[in-house]
Amino acid sequence: MTRAFHPTAHGTLAARRSGSGGRWVELVGRPRITGGLLGMLLVLGLTSLLLPACTAKAPIESVGPAERAVERLVIDVRDPEPFAAGHLPGALNIQLSWNQLEDRMAAYVPDRTTPLAVRAASEEDAQIAAAILLDLAYEDFKRIEPQPGDETATLPLMSADDLAQMLTDPTGPEQPIVLDIRTAAEFEDGVIPGAIRIDQDAGPAAIADLDRTRTYAVICAGGWRSSQLATYMRREGFKDVTNVIDGMWAWDE
Repeated sequence: MTRAFHPTAHGTLAARRSGSGGRWVELVGRPRITGGLLGMLLVLGLTSLLLPACTAKAPIESVGPAERAVERLVIDVRDPEPFAAGHLPGALNIQLSWNQLEDRMAAYVPDRTTPLAVRAASEEDAQIAAAILLDLAYEDFKRIEPQPGDETATLPLMSADDLAQMLTDPTGPEQPIVLDIRTAAEFEDGVIPGAIRIDQDAGPAAIADLDRTRTYAVICAGGWRSSQLATYMRREGFKDVTNVIDGMWAWDE
């Protein structure tokens, strides 16, 4: 199914490097299987196997029962799909994978003195997150391990196909306002007509004046940055926010 882009450029699969670490961060653009791409994917796969052994880690204390009443901002570093299925109310989903915690944390939590609680899938992931937070100069963070029944919040997900149908069906429910959170370079490769473009580091400021009673669909390249913005919006009182989980990668398939 081919859908409209506005404007559109000849699609390729590219990679962005982080400003500090120089590691691959996120694939952007429209996928084409080429010899070079296959080689890059092989390198990425091998890197994912080797990184856990060489990634910096730091000790991190757990939030004890007596401290659970202390208000901490929960940073859930799991991937978007398990986060969406169940998380602590009010949590921000700033993922450990693809360098997102390093690159996006300052945009969503600029105050380094904010008390944080890290929700991770494993002790190792929590220690990696702790090392990153230390490097970013955050002062007060502990690991939180949810008890059964604690993770009652969910985040709605939709596919790019779902979004396309909603935007073209005049008889359906209210059409969502599309928020596209990527980079200027990614926008040049194509955007959904009518989408509000938001720079990946300007999410909080960009949504400050939006109507909290409207319906929103948040999209990025592949569901990661959109989950970050969607969870921030939920904390800010937006009631109807959905993450387009397969993102712009799937929009033109």
